[in-house]
Amino acid sequence: MQQSFDIATFVKIIRRYGIGLCLLWLLTSCQPTKYLAEDQLLYDGAGIDLLQPDSIRQEALLKKQLLRYAQPKKNSKTQLGIYNTFHRPKKEKGLFNWIADRLGQPPRIFSMADLTRSRALMENYLQDNGYFNSQVSSDTSRLSGKRVRVRYQINSHGRYDIGRVQFLRDTNTAIQKLLQPQAEKSLIRPGKAYQLSALKAERSRLTGIARNQGYYTFRPDYVYYFVDNLPRSKKADIYLRINEPESLDRYYIDTPLIYPTYQLDQLERANTVALDTLNYKDLKIIQTQTYVKPAPLERIITQSASALYSEKLQDQTINHLLDLGVFKFVNVKYEEHIRRDTTFLRPLIYLTPALTQNVNAELEASTETTNFLGSALRGSYTHRNLFKGAERLNISLSAGVETQINNPQLPFINTLELSAQASLEFPGFLIPFRKQKSYTYYVPRTKVSLSNDYQDRTGFFTINAFRAEFGYQWQENRYRKHSFQPLSMNLVRLLNTSADFEAILDQNARLRQSFDNIAILSMLYRFTYNEQEINTLKNYFYFQGTIESSGNVADLLAGRDGQLFGTQFSQFLKLDADLRYTILKPTQSWVGRLALGLGYSYNNSNVMPYTKQYFVGGANSIRAFQLRGLGPGGVAPDSTLSSNFFDQTGDIKIEANLEYRFDLLPYTEGALFTDVGNVFFLRNSENEERFQEAVFRWDRFYQQLAVGAGVGLRLDLDFVLLRFDVAIPLQQPSRPSGQRWVLDEIAFAKKSWRQDNIAYNLAIGYPF
Repeated sequence: MQQSFDIATFVKIIRRYGIGLCLLWLLTSCQPTKYLAEDQLLYDGAGIDLLQPDSIRQEALLKKQLLRYAQPKKNSKTQLGIYNTFHRPKKEKGLFNWIADRLGQPPRIFSMADLTRSRALMENYLQDNGYFNSQVSSDTSRLSGKRVRVRYQINSHGRYDIGRVQFLRDTNTAIQKLLQPQAEKSLIRPGKAYQLSALKAERSRLTGIARNQGYYTFRPDYVYYFVDNLPRSKKADIYLRINEPESLDRYYIDTPLIYPTYQLDQLERANTVALDTLNYKDLKIIQTQTYVKPAPLERIITQSASALYSEKLQDQTINHLLDLGVFKFVNVKYEEHIRRDTTFLRPLIYLTPALTQNVNAELEASTETTNFLGSALRGSYTHRNLFKGAERLNISLSAGVETQINNPQLPFINTLELSAQASLEFPGFLIPFRKQKSYTYYVPRTKVSLSNDYQDRTGFFTINAFRAEFGYQWQENRYRKHSFQPLSMNLVRLLNTSADFEAILDQNARLRQSFDNIAILSMLYRFTYNEQEINTLKNYFYFQGTIESSGNVADLLAGRDGQLFGTQFSQFLKLDADLRYTILKPTQSWVGRLALGLGYSYNNSNVMPYTKQYFVGGANSIRAFQLRGLGPGGVAPDSTLSSNFFDQTGDIKIEANLEYRFDLLPYTEGALFTDVGNVFFLRNSENEERFQEAVFRWDRFYQQLAVGAGVGLRLDLDFVLLRFDVAIPLQQPSRPSGQRWVLDEIAFAKKSWRQDNIAYNLAIGYPF
């Protein structure tokens, strides 16, 4: 029965949470100037006044930008309250001072030096962004309680747009002839708002063009501008000029010298270290031992001897060497010399070897709403230079078990999963491609992998899946990555079944077809776009799309019985998309994800193979529900099996997640999250009445989405992130329509409800 929020309910809530709210109010309202000296004033923030607002096109935006330069930043009321509550000035250490330093924030003191600096920064911003001849003044107002607030007055006639852009030419030198045609591609466009940053970007662009055409000594300060302000028209005409020195030579590349085993103290040990010299094609390799064979080095050195110097290609070489994964540091220097009136640069490439082998281990645990306790142990071994050609070997093993506590009628281990995978990656494109001399900024790889997954569901079935793959991985640029597997073979075998499980299969034709012995011969392409920049506070977008097609080649090779080598093969088309957007702030972030999947079986198959079907729930999905325990659609798990058999899968997956992450203590992060999603059938192939609610329909699918929410705690130890999440269901799609939301049950939750519905998840890394 649903309960309403009447007066009695309101009183209960006040009694339950009122004390905590009062304590929070008292904490944040403590005297903010408690620890100020007699001559100190608390800075209470700043405001912006535009003296000529009609001249400003984007008034609110300009105020926001200028306030970024107001120093210092105003105190957080809560953090200042924590500091004043726990700070003990007479003690240097102690628990209270630790809390004040870690969670609190000392008072921000007003000073005239900060005021003067803020005005200067604002004037620089205005000048650099086209608000020419603007002035910034300020005044202060004394508030009660030793507080002071600052008002900045901005006197500006508005922003200038770019008028004419002209490339001045005083001489007809080679560099002038090279750069003059580039004026048409200039980043400085008439009509755009004036920005000094655009001028700097254009200067860098022209410098890059010159340095990529052999002008090694060309510098950005050779490009300079005249800016002519026209107050009446609010236009700024820009004149660009190249101020080149009298002697500006073009440089050519000489034979590179490579030190593949260079150590930072090698010069100090020069007399005690024996070096061997190897001449290989256009390279001269000097080393103490054979760490990397010369062939892969020669392929990724993008400029050969006698080629015109190019800064872009030299940067590619450095990136290639780092991307191999076998060098910790890459340092390039140049020796300049003249031979037959031609200026040469000899690259000296110093490579410091990295550790080639490492071993990792991970532990994951979770508890679910039906007293299930799951855990998994994973281990991996990596060798990044197996055959001394930057070949990367990865071996991983994992073992997972799941048990149901408080149920003596069931075996201790309900599920046992064992997985093994081995992959070998080669730098460059191998068969059938010819070895290429150069690539983009990243080295492509050819990958061969073998894996085997074994699953034993005690009392139900044992299944084994063997997989072999061959494919290519390459990164187009900083943001775009591709993966193409022209050959992927997967053999799925149902090793044994119990009588109880056979009874389940007899009642569910779709499930029986899912567990048929099957051969999957597929082709897969995956595209990844990622704007994330490490150690940069910048919002970013992430997308990964995958398309997999299976059975078309097998269909051509199959016999009349529709089998390939005596085994039934599967035909399907599978599409997946994963979209994420992250908003980053200094101490907090928002992460949103939308994951969609669609699988369509055809011709030789009525149902997608069991290993290819979709499922949701668990520590990295909808955390308030058990792994594989949701859906399909509004169908509930069979009540006779729910205590030990959850295997809810579908052809369509819809999942959305939103997570708010915020800093707590050092190395500790909190989180609030909500998860939404479910799986659905694309069609009811057997026309069974009980699966009518499992089929995806546009007019009802949104009512069948599971909703969960929770809180999390993360411990970031740099080398690993431990995550603990607690979640509860808000909407349960398996309930009858109109009774799926359980908000009222949460408000009056009893101990039995909490035991049955709260899910605990302990895992490694972020969920997404």
